[in-house]
Amino acid sequence: MNDKTSWDDHRYFLAIARTRSLTGAAKVIGVSQPTVSRRLENMEKSFNTRLFLRTRKGYELTPVGTELFETVARIEEQLNEADRNILGRDVEISGALRFTSTEIFINGYLGLHIWRFLREHREIELQLACTQTVLSISRRDADIAVRFTEQPPDTLIGRRLGTVAYSIYAAADMAEEIARTDRKDWVWIGMHEEAFNRMLYGTFLPSTRPKHKTDSMAAMQSMVRAGLGVSILPCYTGDPDPLLVRLNDQPFCDSKFDIWVIYHPDTRQTRRLRLFAEYVIDTIRADIDLFEGRRGF
Repeated sequence: MNDKTSWDDHRYFLAIARTRSLTGAAKVIGVSQPTVSRRLENMEKSFNTRLFLRTRKGYELTPVGTELFETVARIEEQLNEADRNILGRDVEISGALRFTSTEIFINGYLGLHIWRFLREHREIELQLACTQTVLSISRRDADIAVRFTEQPPDTLIGRRLGTVAYSIYAAADMAEEIARTDRKDWVWIGMHEEAFNRMLYGTFLPSTRPKHKTDSMAAMQSMVRAGLGVSILPCYTGDPDPLLVRLNDQPFCDSKFDIWVIYHPDTRQTRRLRLFAEYVIDTIRADIDLFEGRRGF
């Protein structure tokens, strides 16, 4: 770092390099896209060189940017390791705890349980990230996460709890009418992100192409309730919804949607993390029939 840049500037630089876009970096850091743009502009002026090439594929590192990235990423990992080592010796319940998972999982299921946990442990300061973006536990973007994956990274401690089942849902007052029509004529609702649609629809219904798209699974569920179409939704949020009806009795299951609670081995002795992890694990296990689409069927 020179005398005109700070570690905060380099955080912005790393986020741009990893997401290859100003918008992606802004989401990771939690600021506006113009703020990221100004930070990058100031860094490049300070170094008097271009750190990125603006291409059709996104922001690509220049040779100078690549050299800087390797150095800064190494420093970041050393700082994170020092933080984890100290945090790992923390025997206090009080303090900050960063937790992340998907929006639909937190708002559609776990949120109410977390609020109850926080009422019982008011000394914990929760930092909650509801996002489809996979935040890095190694970089301490999060301390603990619930992820839906076939296999989490080997560098992290993981507890597999089961598998999330999915089904096709329609609005309850339209389900019978829709069920009588040919599936190829159904109006489907999906996500803006094509990679997500390929993962979800491609796994279970590969020929399906969503007509309506949103960036939120909660919004997908709301659109189905409103009768705008049908969608594949997780059973743990679709089955309890009185305004929805399953169109297939046998749910879809795949190991790529396994439920994992994961955290870094350096922080496993942190008392508040252990307390929270055990609470989340016990909560999900108590409802595993709901997650696997077996409750009431």
